[in-house]
Amino acid sequence: MRCFLALPLPELLAEQISGFAGRLRVGRPLPEENIHLTLAFLDEQPIEALEDLNAELDVLRAPPAIVDLAGLTTLGGAVPSVLAIKAGGVDALHKQIKQAIRRAGITLPHRRFRGHVTLARMPQTPSGDDMLALGRALETHGAIRFPTVTLDTLSLYRSDLRTDGARYERLADYPLRG
Repeated sequence: MRCFLALPLPELLAEQISGFAGRLRVGRPLPEENIHLTLAFLDEQPIEALEDLNAELDVLRAPPAIVDLAGLTTLGGAVPSVLAIKAGGVDALHKQIKQAIRRAGITLPHRRFRGHVTLARMPQTPSGDDMLALGRALETHGAIRFPTVTLDTLSLYRSDLRTDGARYERLADYPLRG
């Protein structure tokens, strides 16, 4: 099963972020129901590994994350695949989550973690117009800031890829209480 761990955003904030993404006219904006802050992409995992992870996360003691959503960024290298809002304040939680994942026997790829909330996915081969729209968005809204938010739930999501984009299903929630 293809899964990831993320912090769901409050409904009103997800609605505001989704509306903002749509107004940018860059790439394929994420629908409101797909707006979240990913802490770890687990890729394809057998049910047994996810059960072990569930046991680890059930006993996780981590405080709520105080998240600062400020500034636009791109991800994906020289040819950006994603436009996102930077998310500060989640590095310590990410480290705790990574340790729980390792204890469950799941190996993650070695990637530098950059806390973010994805706004839009860029075409695989962006056109000149796509890159101009991206540049305009970064120049005009690069310093965007949303209110700081306290997130107190970590969730395990299933991700199903479809031709019209990914569909996510929340499988389990883990309260962050410290």
